[in-house]
Amino acid sequence: MSKFIAAMDHSGGSTGGVLERYGEEYTEDNKMDKVHSMRLRMVDCPAFTNNNISGAILYKDTVDRGMVPILRKKGISPYLKIDSGCDDAGMLKPFGVEDMCNYARAHNMIGTKMRSIIKTERWLHHILEQQFRFASFIADKGLIPIVEPEIPIDSKDKPHLEDALAKALPTYLSKFKKSLILKLTIPEKPYLYSSLYLYNNVAKIVALSGGYSTDDACAKLKHQNMGASFSRALSEGLYADQTDNQFNIKLADNIQKIKAAASWR
Repeated sequence: MSKFIAAMDHSGGSTGGVLERYGEEYTEDNKMDKVHSMRLRMVDCPAFTNNNISGAILYKDTVDRGMVPILRKKGISPYLKIDSGCDDAGMLKPFGVEDMCNYARAHNMIGTKMRSIIKTERWLHHILEQQFRFASFIADKGLIPIVEPEIPIDSKDKPHLEDALAKALPTYLSKFKKSLILKLTIPEKPYLYSSLYLYNNVAKIVALSGGYSTDDACAKLKHQNMGASFSRALSEGLYADQTDNQFNIKLADNIQKIKAAASWR
């Protein structure tokens, strides 16, 4: 059993879906207020502790609202989502990486996260080159970069893209000088990414849930040597109209399932 990283970094574009699954009505004007209240409710859960959760990835809006000191008090390390989304090819859209790094450091955060999307093998090396170029800059700023080249779980080429990613990553890891975290889609092949631990700069390899249900994500994760950084699978079954007791029981159940499935060296 391993602690895991809670992904709580929904941006303005994805927050609507989060609130709809949560059963919370919202408007464009109040949706960030609503999702922040949901996140606070999760963090206030008795099971949301550093015995179970090592870190949390946050969106800048959540940091602005004072989440970092709350997590720090619980002994949970905060990471900042710094990207501004992806273009049609899955590459990171332009964003102010230096400004975001300075913001993270100013707010007592230990690292950052960037998410790209690998849709075709044609763009795989372009995406990795971009991710690792930014990661080098971030590491030089004294932060731990979370490199996230996601492969969509509904991709018809998912197994092939995963094999290609596993073969490509060593080229970039062998040149990377500092510590990083890899955040990857749970692969179809058991233990596909285990050999990446041979690189001393890989602090952790964590899995994203990518739209899998909690049970499916955890069942798949048990056949990998990976930690977890789940979002949807962490908040599954949480509803705005639940009593605090119902909410806390369900979240605690999700946390224990994820913790039991997660592992890393």
